[in-house]
Amino acid sequence: MGAVRSGKTYLDYFRIPIRLRALGKNENAVFIGNTVKSVERNIISPMRDIWGTGLVGRVRGGMVEMFGRQCILIGADRCDGAEKIQGMSIGYAYGDEITTWNEDVFRMIQSRLDKSDSVFDGSCNPGAPNHWFKVFLDSGADIHLTEFCLDDNPTLPDSFVKQLKAEYAGTVYYDRFILGKWRSCDGVIYRAFADKPDDFIIHGIDPKEIIMADVGVDFGGNGSAHAFNLTGYTAGYRKIITLDEYYCKKIISPAQLENDFVEFISRCRRKYPRLYDVYCDSAEQVLIRGLKNAADRAGLRVAVHNAAKKNIADRIAFYTAIMAQGRYFIMDGCSHTIDAFMAAEYDSSGGRKDDGTSNIDSLDAQEYSTEHRMNDILDS
Repeated sequence: MGAVRSGKTYLDYFRIPIRLRALGKNENAVFIGNTVKSVERNIISPMRDIWGTGLVGRVRGGMVEMFGRQCILIGADRCDGAEKIQGMSIGYAYGDEITTWNEDVFRMIQSRLDKSDSVFDGSCNPGAPNHWFKVFLDSGADIHLTEFCLDDNPTLPDSFVKQLKAEYAGTVYYDRFILGKWRSCDGVIYRAFADKPDDFIIHGIDPKEIIMADVGVDFGGNGSAHAFNLTGYTAGYRKIITLDEYYCKKIISPAQLENDFVEFISRCRRKYPRLYDVYCDSAEQVLIRGLKNAADRAGLRVAVHNAAKKNIADRIAFYTAIMAQGRYFIMDGCSHTIDAFMAAEYDSSGGRKDDGTSNIDSLDAQEYSTEHRMNDILDS
């Protein structure tokens, strides 16, 4: 457990083969992460690079062959991940990004490790001190815990370490991601934005500078608002800019929502013609199909996708980082999103407060517009 890039997962790439080779013939091996794709990205692909395709195969149908053993991959971000292992006996389980999981999945895995020599290995970044996994670590169970801070990894370039520390300086994420400590998230999330909004608000940009643009869509209901956010990118992701927004908290029909969507996309396309993709809250498939059909009828030439809906902590960390790097900006006309960034607060568990006292709808729409590019932006 500990800081990002501290080397904690890299060590496991050499422990996992030993675990798999020690399994009995009929013992199951399971690899669990926030999503199946994150397991493949964080564990399977790096191991394939180290050990080769002969020992670490390709992921097919939620399975992968490693060191002669068929291994099952499971996403643990939702409770239905637990259903995939009900009734299964597990000899070896590996857990990635455990603090992002639904607790029910972890509890199900515990109950399935029913062999006398069953083993669970895992890694995570710390969260809030009252996180369910921290409670487990402190429970007195049969646990061996090794903790890491960023400086424990001697292979990182000094320039990278200095830059990463600067990105998280002054935030709760410095304690979590640099020092590897469990820390509460109290108060305003985007302190730099709330303290000096004028550092981020701009009053215009040459549309020719925008080489790509995407829209994020969050659907309203039960007191929340419909929100569309347009985000543009300059060359090399040097600037990430919220260019335009739509916000409607009143009750409207699906037909009115589709009309408003067509008007918004049309307006954005006229000014920023390199808008091609829209990412929508995947919980509302009927409304998404309506937007797709409306866009096709209007000849808008945009592709409407499901949003990835990544872990909220990762989305918060992303915006905290690009703000610290001086790469995030927002047009002065996007008043709802400006207010949302200024008012966003942590809840008691370290997540984002969602009690109706602040506008998280514009934040969701903003995050949906960028989350598929987060890794590329941070790596650039």
